Amino acid sequence: MSCTNKYLIEGLDRLGKDTLISGIQHKRGYHQVIHFSKPEIVEFYKPVRTDLDAIAVKREMLYGYQRASFINLFNMLTAHHAKFICNRAHLGEAVYSNLYRGYDGNYVFELEASAGVHDNPCTRLILLTEDFAVSKHFVDDGESFDITKREQEQEMFIAAFEKSMIRDKRIVCVTDRGTGGFRRKDDILAEVLDG
Repeated sequence: MSCTNKYLIEGLDRLGKDTLISGIQHKRGYHQVIHFSKPEIVEFYKPVRTDLDAIAVKREMLYGYQRASFINLFNMLTAHHAKFICNRAHLGEAVYSNLYRGYDGNYVFELEASAGVHDNPCTRLILLTEDFAVSKHFVDDGESFDITKREQEQEMFIAAFEKSMIRDKRIVCVTDRGTGGFRRKDDILAEVLDG
């Protein structure tokens, strides 16, 4: 059996991350589930500088909050006995900050390097993707950033995935290329847990 006890699940909205997380727990037992949602504007991260306009202040506060979140994530990745699953992680920061938050999120790869995550064999990074040529399974729940940018977001996720130094990583397409619907969840789970 694999030593994997930490899973980072990434990808676009509505691709089955929650279903996958449930499946992992049913097959591998209890893991703490951490959900990285949209960043908050927290007063603690308000910049000291007074020459910034309101938009720049908001951007700095979002960045401060996110940076602290991912420093904490990478510290947890190096804790050998911790068992957890992240519903979203640092790849989303590299995508969404560049598209929607007004700052460069590629700093997460510097944090990744300084934390030494490439030396941790017990972390698996999974990127869920869809095949836009045939997919018919996406349903807009109104919670996504901008559904017209789904293909661009996925391309950016793939680029971030390739840039990540985590050794154990895999891209899993959730689209059944024959029907355009979702693949069977057991098949997706088997692909994620294989190895």
